[in-house]
Amino acid sequence: GGLYVMGTNRHESSRVDQQLRGRSGRQGDPGTSRFFLSFEDDMFVIFGGDGLQNILKTFRVSDDMPVEAPQVTKALDNVQGAVEEKYREIREQILQFDDVLDGQRKLAYVRRQENLFASPEKTVEIFSEYNKQTVADIVKAQTDEEGSVNVEKVLEKIGQFFPPAAPFITTGDLAGVDQEGVEAFINVAVEEVFKQKVEELDQKAVAEGRPPNSLARSANYINLVTIDNAWSDHLQNMEDLKESVILRKYQNLDPVAEYKEDAFKQFQGLLDKMRFNAIYSLWQSL
Repeated sequence: GGLYVMGTNRHESSRVDQQLRGRSGRQGDPGTSRFFLSFEDDMFVIFGGDGLQNILKTFRVSDDMPVEAPQVTKALDNVQGAVEEKYREIREQILQFDDVLDGQRKLAYVRRQENLFASPEKTVEIFSEYNKQTVADIVKAQTDEEGSVNVEKVLEKIGQFFPPAAPFITTGDLAGVDQEGVEAFINVAVEEVFKQKVEELDQKAVAEGRPPNSLARSANYINLVTIDNAWSDHLQNMEDLKESVILRKYQNLDPVAEYKEDAFKQFQGLLDKMRFNAIYSLWQSL
C-alpha cells in the first residue's frame, strides 16, 4: 500500500530528488520510490565522462539490460555531486558579480538623487564644475608628451561642446601658452559666458512673467535624462562583460578579478559619459 514514486532521471540538485522520494512516505505512511536512469541522460554524458562507460564495460551487459549495483549508484551520486559543486561555484561567481554592480548602482543612484533634489543654485554650481572638468579633459587630450598643446584641435572641441563661448577664444589667445595657461584662459571665457546666459534667461523669464531659474531647471532635466540613459546602456554593457569574462577562465584567468577590473574602467567611463552628454546637450540649447 501507499504511494509509489517513480523517477525517470536525476535532478541537478540531490535535494530535489530527496524531496521527491519523501513524497512516498509522508508522516509515516507506507510508500516506495524507485528511479530509472540512463547513462545517456544529459547530466551523465556531460559530467560523467568515460568513467560511467567504463563501468558498463566492467559489467559487460547489453544496451537493453538494466544494471543494479552499489558501484553504479555511487558513480551516479558522484556525478550528481560534481554537478552540484559546479553550480555552487557559478552561483558564488554571480553573487560576486552582483556585488560589484550593486556598488556601482548605489553610486549612480546617489548622483541621481543629488541632481533630483538640487536647488537651482546647486544645479548651476554642478554645471560650472562640469564645465571646468570638460575643459580640462579637452585640453589634456590635445596635449602631447612634451606639453605642447594643439590649439586648433582644442578650439575645434570647444566649438563642439561650448558653441556660445567659442567666438570669444581665438588662436592668438592660446598661441605659445602651456597646458595650464590654455585651460585657465578657456575656463574664464566659458564661465563668463555661462554666467551671462544664466542672467539673460532669468531676465527674460521675469519680463515674460515666468519664474526665474529657467536655465537651472533645464540643466537639471537634461542631467537626469542623461544619467538614466547612460545607466541603462551601462547595465547592458555589464551583462555583455559578464558573459565575456566567463570565457577568460580558459586562459587561466580569474573571471571575478577580471570582471572587477573591467567593471571599474567601464564605470569610470560611464561617469565621464554622463558629464559629456549633459554638457553637450545643455550648451547646444543656449
